[in-house]
Amino acid sequence: MPQIDISEKEIVQVLDQLSPEARRDALRKLLPTSAYLEKAVKRNQSKIEAIAKQRGLDWASLTEEQRERFVDDILHD
Repeated sequence: MPQIDISEKEIVQVLDQLSPEARRDALRKLLPTSAYLEKAVKRNQSKIEAIAKQRGLDWASLTEEQRERFVDDILHD
């Protein structure tokens, strides 16, 4: 695979131009593991459930994939 020279600042600027789906993909690659997300959700469980309720969602009934998308959406709002 060819290498390109691009600064970290340029990478961050390019991230701002990505679609929401591409941002999610980039975020998944940047997070060390899904355990990080799980810990973040547990620390903020009550806040996340309240936000879900405000948006007409029942956190307890969401699938794992739906929860991940929901948390990702919150992070990018």
